[in-house]
Amino acid sequence: MPLPGPLSLPGPDVVTPWYNGAIAHIGTVQYCLSDPPIFADRVLGYTGFSHPPPAFTPAVGEVFYTHLVLGHPGNPCTGSAVGIELILPPGVETAVSPDNPTFCYAILPNPNRLHDMDTDPDYGCPTTFPVGLQGLAVRPLRGGLANSGAWGMAMGFWLEILIPVRATQVQTGNNAIAWRVNPDVGVVGYPQVPVFANGDVIFRDQMENNLLNLDLCTLSPPPQGC
Repeated sequence: MPLPGPLSLPGPDVVTPWYNGAIAHIGTVQYCLSDPPIFADRVLGYTGFSHPPPAFTPAVGEVFYTHLVLGHPGNPCTGSAVGIELILPPGVETAVSPDNPTFCYAILPNPNRLHDMDTDPDYGCPTTFPVGLQGLAVRPLRGGLANSGAWGMAMGFWLEILIPVRATQVQTGNNAIAWRVNPDVGVVGYPQVPVFANGDVIFRDQMENNLLNLDLCTLSPPPQGC
């Protein structure tokens, strides 16, 4: 699953597309010290899941990825400490392993550059997911912002987190993968996407190498490091 940073395995490269849900607008905030006041979304984001080829949906028992993409257009003076949880429907579970790790990247502005959060001394990609308020807590491995378990963001920041999951039963789109995003006290939003998983037995080439692309690298212009 090669991304900027992780190593790839030998084999034919196939870029795995994402099936994404709608953008969720989460909280409204006044720009810092603006007079007259200027208001904007505090954060916004969407989620999706990957489609391993050749099928358009993953198969039961097969590892695929869900991702959360967050932007921070708002400009509160102190930025945001964003708490994140992953809410999986019945029949879908996390599937982290050495072969299927989590990934987490950010775009930091001025100039826009891609930052591997897994190498950040204050962050690191999560490897375990304790029970949170409504789902599985997605906390930085090394504590995050001020060791609070939150992800720090400010105006112009972007964040993309990718977590491997597996369906244990057929999913027909009646249930959703959702993320609980909490950028401020009492402010919560739920980016979500209907999830599909088929019951077919799919035989894949053992050397097949499915590439996960970062949506952060599809921004125009792409940040440095993509």
